[in-house]
Amino acid sequence: MLSNGKKIFMALTIYDFLLGILVNGFIVLVNCIDCVKNKKVPPSDLIMVSLAISRIGLSCAITWRNYLIFTSLDVPSQVRINDFFLILTHSSNTWFVTILSIFYFLKITNFSNPFFLWMKRRIDRMVIMLLVGTLIFSFSVGFAMVERMYYYYGRIFNRGKENNVSQEVQVSKSMFLMFQVLLDLMSLLPFILSIISFSLFILSLWRHTRQMQLNATGSRDPSTEAHVRAMKAVSSFLILFLLYYLGLYVYYFTEEKSKLASMFIMSIMSLYPFGHSVILILWNSKLRKAALRVSWLMRGCQRGNHLQVL
Repeated sequence: MLSNGKKIFMALTIYDFLLGILVNGFIVLVNCIDCVKNKKVPPSDLIMVSLAISRIGLSCAITWRNYLIFTSLDVPSQVRINDFFLILTHSSNTWFVTILSIFYFLKITNFSNPFFLWMKRRIDRMVIMLLVGTLIFSFSVGFAMVERMYYYYGRIFNRGKENNVSQEVQVSKSMFLMFQVLLDLMSLLPFILSIISFSLFILSLWRHTRQMQLNATGSRDPSTEAHVRAMKAVSSFLILFLLYYLGLYVYYFTEEKSKLASMFIMSIMSLYPFGHSVILILWNSKLRKAALRVSWLMRGCQRGNHLQVL
């Protein structure tokens, strides 16, 4: 018999997974339809599609991990593959959202710095190279870390047959935490870049607002609105990213003590892949209009069905 707690958290995991697939799949579908209609792929749409696909993968990886916890299925090959996909999707997602933040920072803000102007002119042509490069980097990091991690685990396990088992388990936990810290350090660079872009957004908005006040014009012009929307998108990513990492560390410390707590934490972490995507839909005018059209169509269908019943 399953406890009520496990049933609730498994239902929450499935609910989060379906929401993640629905929201990010919507982003992919809308942008792909728009690209087919216009017969071109804008750099911003390419980044959004790449980010949405990586988040679909992250949702699948988190749900898979919850399934392994839920069923107490300790199959080394499945855990190993799941670890690889978690690292791959987590790393690529972090880099893709950072590229998106930098892209909109370069498009919206204005600075006279030579490097900024050089990047502003070339960012459109650099997008594909950046996306492919970060994907190759994430794949290489995921493969290398999982291979090295399980190589050390194998050595520790073999020594544990002859030595003190409890001592070897403690060494294994320390080794796992060391690999996690190493992965976090590699994710530190995109996080710092996002913070820098957010800080420069604030500086650019302050300068723009001050200039508007000196010219005795309204402060809510299109440029100001673009600044504010971009800042909301970047700030929401930073907050959700920090909560995701906090949950990740709490999960590692509670994994062996309480499976129920581990499932709860992983369920909360699964909010990240679709939570920020919802904010991006509300922030992006094209996606927001498409979402409103879908909402109107659903309401129309519901009214039609209701009239048929009457």
